[in-house]
Amino acid sequence: MGATMSRRHRPETFWRQSLNPDDNLIHPKNWKANDPLYRYLELKREKLEDRDLGTIMRMVVMYCPCQASRCKCKAGNFMGDKHNTEGWTHSNCIRSGCNHLLSDHTLHLTSASRTKFMALVKLVFDINNIKASLEIAYQKPKSQRNIVIEEVYNSVYKVLCKSVRGDPFKAPNFDKIYGSPPYEKIHIEQILINFCMRFFGSNKAVLTFEEALMVTKIVLHLFNSWMWTIPDNKSHDQHLYSNSYSFYYSRYMVHCAIPRLSHSISPRYQATAIFGSDVLKYTLKSFSNELQVWCYKSNIMWNEHTNLYCMTKMPM
Repeated sequence: MGATMSRRHRPETFWRQSLNPDDNLIHPKNWKANDPLYRYLELKREKLEDRDLGTIMRMVVMYCPCQASRCKCKAGNFMGDKHNTEGWTHSNCIRSGCNHLLSDHTLHLTSASRTKFMALVKLVFDINNIKASLEIAYQKPKSQRNIVIEEVYNSVYKVLCKSVRGDPFKAPNFDKIYGSPPYEKIHIEQILINFCMRFFGSNKAVLTFEEALMVTKIVLHLFNSWMWTIPDNKSHDQHLYSNSYSFYYSRYMVHCAIPRLSHSISPRYQATAIFGSDVLKYTLKSFSNELQVWCYKSNIMWNEHTNLYCMTKMPM
């Protein structure tokens, strides 16, 4: 939760950033082990990594630029038996202007360590998944397609492909498109903690200060796990916001949601640590409604402590 919480501290104390701001922006490391979607894709990738080298290299070469002198071919392609995991290396790339051996597309990989090579395999695996998601989106009727989501996936796809072609062993950088987190100076975690300081710091409050902080901690955790509402065409009073909901949603997708699907995008950020009052105003009603439904459906599986706070003390 950041700084040590005490009644002696004034609310302004919690507006200060930590010595290393990134420490409080990133999801705890154990989220990967506890996320079924992340684990499912990780297991699929591990199965791919266990296959013979020929199969893996044939997949990788489709995204690697030709290393031959003055050749401008950005990705290898060939005609032949897709199940042939060895003979393809002696085939020529059929892309216009290339016609070099496909093995020329992988010359820069021959001296790479296993760690670097596996990072590249992860990157290519993610590219294929993003590409498949885009193909599914394009097949939907126009009335069911969402332009914001398609634009995000397109941007992610282009950055990942550019990363493979430029420096395949360097982490992809999305800052030029979506900026660097945090996006709002005073973030949601600080807002809610300051609210507790002001509202529950007096003896007249319904909850004690310690109880309020515990509820806040639970709400922050649930908000960071919550999938935001997909943007629609509803208009908002622009005088109330600094940016559109689509602006924040695109950044949420890249830094908070897509790292579950595309593991080469790292780290995964906590939404409550990189977004502030604008996002809170946009999402509070939807989050509150869905949280209430979730609580009443899930409470039969909770222990006594969780039930006490989520069903009795948490404001709905």
